This record gives sequence, C-alpha cells and structure tokens, in this order.
Amino acid sequence: MQNSTHRRQFSKLSLAAVSATVGAALFASAIPANAATATTSSDSAAQAAAVVESATGTADIAASTAAPGTPAKAVTATDGAALTVIAPEKANGALHAADDNGSSFGLTLPGAKDVVGVKAGSGTVIYPDAAAATDIAVQPTKDGGVRTLVTLKDDKAAETHRFQLDLPQDASITEDGQGGFEITREAGEGIHVPVATIDAPWAKDANGKSVPASYKLDGTDLIQTIETGEGTAFPVVADPKMTWGIVTGTAYFNKKETKAIADNGALSGVVSGFLPPGLNIYWGAHAAVITTTALKAKNAKKCIKVKFAAGIFIPGQYSGGHCK
Repeated sequence: MQNSTHRRQFSKLSLAAVSATVGAALFASAIPANAATATTSSDSAAQAAAVVESATGTADIAASTAAPGTPAKAVTATDGAALTVIAPEKANGALHAADDNGSSFGLTLPGAKDVVGVKAGSGTVIYPDAAAATDIAVQPTKDGGVRTLVTLKDDKAAETHRFQLDLPQDASITEDGQGGFEITREAGEGIHVPVATIDAPWAKDANGKSVPASYKLDGTDLIQTIETGEGTAFPVVADPKMTWGIVTGTAYFNKKETKAIADNGALSGVVSGFLPPGLNIYWGAHAAVITTTALKAKNAKKCIKVKFAAGIFIPGQYSGGHCK
C-alpha cells in the first residue's frame, strides 16, 4: 500500500511528464482542480478499504446507506433487537449504535484529524490518514455488531490507541477472561447480564501473520496496544469489535446471590426474576451442577457465573468485577 509521501512523489513525476508536451498540458489545464483532488481521495479510500477488507473478509459486512451527516447507516437484526449503527461523518466524531429497546452506546474513534469518512470497497467506511501514518475504518456487521479498525501504515504509526466508550445508563464493563469485555446491566438484585460484548483483540500484518494485540481499561476508555517488531510487514490492521443486543450469554452473580444459591439450591427464588421466558426449564435441568459450583465458589470466596449456550447452562467461578 502506497503511503502519502509516495503518492506525492508519483504525482510530481506525472505532472512533469504531462508538461513535456503542449497537447497534454492543454488537456490537463481543462480538468477542474477539485476533480483531480476528488479522484485522488477516492483512490486513497479504495486502497485503504482493500487493505482492511483483506484482513477482515467481506462476508459479514452489513449493507449500509448514506445518511445526512454520516457516510453510512446500517440496520441489522439480532435475536434480541434491531440495531442501528451510524458511522461518524469525521474521524474525530463518535460512532453511535442503538437498538429498538432504547439502549444505545457510543464509541469515539482514535482519530486526531478532521478527516471525512468515505464508504469504499464492500461497505467499509474509511477515514484516510486520520492520525499519523494511520487509517481508521468502520464496518457494521450482519450479527448486530460493528468493527472499528486501525491500519498502521508503517513503523511511524502509534501502537497505542484510545477508544472512548459511551455506555448506556446503569451499564458497566467487565473482563470476560478471554481478552475481551462484556457490557452488563443489572437484571435483578445482585445479578448482571450482558447487553454487549467486545471481542478479544486481533491484529494482522500485510502477510496475514498475527501481531500481538491487547486491551486494557482506563475508566470507560478502551486502550488498544499493538506490538509490532522487526519482522512485522506493514500495513498492520487491528480490530476492536463490539456486538450489541445480546440476550443470552453469561449471568454474573455477586457474593450474596452466590451464597443464596449455594445454601438454598439453584431452584430457589434468587433467579426467578432474571431468566427470560423459556430458559427456566433449562435452568432446572442443570440445577444440581449449578448449586455445586455455587458451593465451590462460596468456599473459595469467589462468585458464580453461568453461561447459557445452545440450551445448556455452564456454571463457573469468577472474582473481581461484579463479585462484591
């Protein structure tokens, strides 16, 4: 992928060649200056989108349309709700997503420049050169999520990027134990369930080789670190992905509720208020193992968490976060 310096050098060489002949010079003078600029910008966005889509693929990019003040607006359906993702007009704006249940979140891209977003490729929104040697991209996805991607174009690009999260009221963010995070809300006293997930980070270099990447939280800011090295082939693409509208997943119980399950059994009234209709039957089928796990968690001074997947409740232990 050519960087901006190479493009400027190429442009100078091209202009010199054109001015060598009178006919070519006259033809060039007839082209409006803004048309040439628009073509260069379009080419830059197309090249940047190609780099990103080579790393992510295109099969799960959601269809989007332009909207006033934004380069793309996508509406996708999940099991729980319909999600609307709106990409910001400029790189220093905020990505916004909202579901039809009234929940919403925002994410400010780590762009330092006032760069306008352009939809290119198969639907990727590109903010070329949003920061030094760095492109920013947004991809709404068909599963009710959105990827926000940074492309490090060379070794001068910053390896640390800060995403400011605007969480819904009464929501909190918890590590999922796998390098990502879950955004949760209280579903009952002492019980939290996820409404969104942030996948574990990944990064790929120009050869498709994985590059180490990690997250840490600073308040509600998500800080992404990409560890390039001598063997890294640029450009490098890295991705935070958020998925909204989660209706199943993991329920986190605090110490009080863990003790209640351990002492009284999983079929006690402690969980009756948080389970969606239809899940009570499955919970009952796994009550014994849930109770046993709660007892182990209580004795270890930890808390119980219960994951629901494909009709199965899988209990486990955790500490920190909601384990208070």
